[in-house]
Amino acid sequence: MFLLIENSNGFTVLKRNSMKKKVSRDHDFEIHSIYNYQTRNEAIKSSEKLTKGKVPKNLKKFLKNNIKLGALLIVNDQRLKFSLKKKLKEHTLRIKKKNGIFRALRKNASKNFVLIDPKKEKSKTLSIVHSLFGEKIKIASSKLDGMIVHAIKLLDELDRGINGYSMRLREWFGWHFPELSGLITDNILYAKTVSLIETRERIKYIDLSEYFSPKILAEIKEASEISLGADIFRDDLSCILTLSGQIIAFYEFRILLEKYLKNRMYSLAPNLTGIIGDKIGARLIAHCGTLLNLSKYPASTIQILGAEKALFRALKNKSFTPKFGLIYHASLISNSQFAFKGKLSRMLAGKVALSARVDALGENKYGGSVGLKNRKKIEQRIKQMETFLAKKI
Repeated sequence: MFLLIENSNGFTVLKRNSMKKKVSRDHDFEIHSIYNYQTRNEAIKSSEKLTKGKVPKNLKKFLKNNIKLGALLIVNDQRLKFSLKKKLKEHTLRIKKKNGIFRALRKNASKNFVLIDPKKEKSKTLSIVHSLFGEKIKIASSKLDGMIVHAIKLLDELDRGINGYSMRLREWFGWHFPELSGLITDNILYAKTVSLIETRERIKYIDLSEYFSPKILAEIKEASEISLGADIFRDDLSCILTLSGQIIAFYEFRILLEKYLKNRMYSLAPNLTGIIGDKIGARLIAHCGTLLNLSKYPASTIQILGAEKALFRALKNKSFTPKFGLIYHASLISNSQFAFKGKLSRMLAGKVALSARVDALGENKYGGSVGLKNRKKIEQRIKQMETFLAKKI
C-alpha cells in the first residue's frame, strides 16, 4: 500500500511496512520515493493543476516509474483520484481516497518524515501560494468599480451626517443666539460663522465680510444686540465649537470625495459619465453592483432601476407602472417639461445601456465620445419636442 503526499517541494510516496489491516501509528510507513521540483515555474504549474484536481505530467511519470502495476495507491483528494484513474489507464493502479490515514500521519509527520527544512518549506509554500492566487485577486487599475460603489455610498452618508449634525448645531447654538438660524440658511456657512464668532457678543469684533453681503451682515449685528438668547457656559461652548469643526471637516472631505468620484468615473466609465453625469452613473453602478452587471441589463430595466418597490406595487394593484427610477435625477430629465419626461426616460435609458456596454465590454472607450454624441442627440430631440409642444399650444 502506497500513500501519495504533495507538498511545496514536490511529491513523496510512502510505503507501508506492516501488514496490519488498520493503521494506528504513523511509523507503519516509510519513504519509498521522492520527486523534487527542478524550477520554481514547474512548482507553480504543478501546484496549480493539483489544486484543480488535475494530474501534472511530472506526477504521472513519477508514479509510473516508482509504483508497480496493480499496487494500491491512496490519495487525499477525490478529484485527484478520478483524474489519476483516467490518466493511468495503461498503468493499472488501485486508487482509493482515505482521509483517516492522512490525519494519523499529519500528527507526527514532521518528526518521522523530515524531508526538507521546515523554514524553507514554509517560505516555498508562501511563494507558490502568492503566485497561484495573486492573479485571481489582482485588481485592474482601470476596473475599480468597487471603489466607485464605496465612494457614492460614503458621499450619501456624508450628506446625511452633515444635515443631521447641522440640525443639532442649530438647536444647540439657538439657545444662545436663536436669530442667527433664520438669517443663515446654508448649513456649512452657519457652522463656519459659529466657529468664528463663538458668542454673539464677539460679532462686532469679527470680520465676516468674506461670507456675507453688507446688508445681511448689518442684520446679523443688529440681531446680536437685541437677541433674546440665554448666556452660554464654557463647557457648552467647547462642545458646540467641536461640533461645528466636525461639520466643516466633513464638508471639506466631501469636496475631496466628489473630485475623486468624478476622476474615477471618467477613467472607468467615460461614456456613461458623459451622457448621465458622474453621480447618477455611480449610483446606477452601485445599484447593480458592478459596471459589468449594469451593461447586461436591457434599457427597460435601466429605466426603472431604483423604483422596484413602486413597480411591484403597481403590478400587484394592476395600476400604472413607474416611468423612471434613478435616471429621473439626470439633468436631461429633471430640467425638461413634465409632458415628455416619460418619453425622455425611455430614450435616455437606451443610450445609457449603450454607453455602459461600450465602457464595460469595449476595448476602446473612445474617450467618452459615444456618450457625448448620444447626449447631443437627446438634447436635439428635446428641442424638437419643445418646439412641437409650443406650436400645439
